[in-house]
Amino acid sequence: MTTIKSFKSPLFFLSLILINLFASLPFSEATPPLTKCNIKLDNPHYSKSVEIRKGFQAIKVNARSRCNRQMTNLVLTVEIHKLGFLRDYKVASREIRVEGPIFPNTIIKNQGTYVECKNSKSSKYYGEAYASAFIKGERLKTLHVLTEKTITVNCGN
Repeated sequence: MTTIKSFKSPLFFLSLILINLFASLPFSEATPPLTKCNIKLDNPHYSKSVEIRKGFQAIKVNARSRCNRQMTNLVLTVEIHKLGFLRDYKVASREIRVEGPIFPNTIIKNQGTYVECKNSKSSKYYGEAYASAFIKGERLKTLHVLTEKTITVNCGN
């Protein structure tokens, strides 16, 4: 019994030393992002403006981009996807290009991405948006942003 206790005591002491060693190591901090740029994406919805202006029903997705740094040559792309049986299908895409300088905190909107309803078949849609721009001479790209919700509507195409 004394051999087991004497064996446990050094292991316990060694584990306390290791825990203390790891606890005293400095933790690495995450590097904060260089910019606070973001894309806000609205959920897909029936578009009243397309129905009034174009004369047909459509599903629409709007996006807004904002950045706390000055940027140039922004390309903001919005896509509408339809859920399929084996895969999803891109049914609409529109990109907005803003050449030249864009001042910090300017909101750039892409409100022209829609897909026409050709029949009343039940379909599920979601939106996706992404952007690229030059900030301080370097081309930066955002991550792809998806809409919060996938909507089911009687709007096939």
